[in-house]
Amino acid sequence: TYTETQTCNLAIGVSIEGDGMNTSIVKSSVSGQWSAFLMLESQTNGTNGNQSISNITFDGQYVSETNYKTWMGIWVVARNNVEIHHTKIINFYNSAVIFDGNTVTDPVTEPFYATGNSFHDCIALNSARIFGTSGSGILSIGGQDGMQVYNNTIIQDQRPNFKNGWPIKLWDNGWLKGCRINNNILTKAPYVGTYPGENGDWDFAIEFFNIKGLEIDHNTIQGSIDLNYNYKGTYAYCAWIHHNTMSRTTLNTHFESGIIFEFDTETAIVENNVLNNISNGVSFNTRNGTILSNCVIGKNMFTNLGYGIGTGTAGGILVISEGTNNPVITNLYIYQNTITAAPGKEPFVGIDLESMNLGSANGVIIRNNIINGFTEAFIKGSSPTNMNNVVIVHNQVTSNGNNNKPLWPGGDPTNYTYDYKLGDPNDQNGINFRTTGN
Repeated sequence: TYTETQTCNLAIGVSIEGDGMNTSIVKSSVSGQWSAFLMLESQTNGTNGNQSISNITFDGQYVSETNYKTWMGIWVVARNNVEIHHTKIINFYNSAVIFDGNTVTDPVTEPFYATGNSFHDCIALNSARIFGTSGSGILSIGGQDGMQVYNNTIIQDQRPNFKNGWPIKLWDNGWLKGCRINNNILTKAPYVGTYPGENGDWDFAIEFFNIKGLEIDHNTIQGSIDLNYNYKGTYAYCAWIHHNTMSRTTLNTHFESGIIFEFDTETAIVENNVLNNISNGVSFNTRNGTILSNCVIGKNMFTNLGYGIGTGTAGGILVISEGTNNPVITNLYIYQNTITAAPGKEPFVGIDLESMNLGSANGVIIRNNIINGFTEAFIKGSSPTNMNNVVIVHNQVTSNGNNNKPLWPGGDPTNYTYDYKLGDPNDQNGINFRTTGN
């Protein structure tokens, strides 16, 4: 076990290898605002780091909000081909690891992207804080092309209420393309606020801005996923979220979200996930004229969904407006999901399309779903409805309000197909929603 008193500036091409996480331990006593223990910083974008950090523990000596040493563990700036693996990073005040792909601070347009970076098979704990109206991430990444984050355990629940930051968060306005987050255990402290952002806290386990071609899969997550400004670019999707388990041990007494898409969202695919013991499954949080296009939500289990203390709309799949009620939806496919309400804490609506009375939707297909236990209706629209080419068929809907029928306060959609039959949720009739949209 070593104690270091100064920041280490690691040159390109130089790697650090310990004997093992449990035997090679470095404690940092570097102090001061924005202090960092290990800096891998270059002044030229795209510098080839060609280096790795492995088999070692770094300890920033955080004890409490008034007793801590180093703010950041490892800070990588403008370097390619940096690999951090089989490393333990614990007890840093602000962040365990930062990957900043370029030298521009908070770029508002698409910046230079670093390539070849990875963070895997690591343990990162107790290293993210709350400040102002937001917080930091244990792992913070931005300006990354093809970054791989896998096989990690990242947990932030060790601090008092309203002091725990995010397991994974954007850095410098995000800007991620072709990145993958898979096979991780991500735990954020259960949300205890009465409205989103109370005392700077949110319920996010992952929060990213400005994404393209992002894949999030096979993770075990406690906390929500929040994605903002979501475009597919040259990729097949803006985000492909699949085969994750997102669940609390018990239903949180406070409102807690599932998967959130904010602002424009182009070709998001959410499939084969299990979301349990939270307040909602998938929500599209829209602002003025938000465009939602070609989004697919299929084969998910949204179970034991229940309202909680505080502000938030509970339910299965929701389009939520942040005050303008004018999203523009083109082609929304919802198929083969199981959406069930928590007994005694039932949300009002399973599929909620109420917040679009000033917007429009064209091409909404809802088929072969199981929807159970929502008090007002299994699906509800706005008034006026403002929806065209709507198909609702072959769903099993039971124990919902409105006699298990759709609720259209503004009248039926234009070009509307609906049947009352109880369909087989396993039967797609040979249709692949992801490729044909039918």
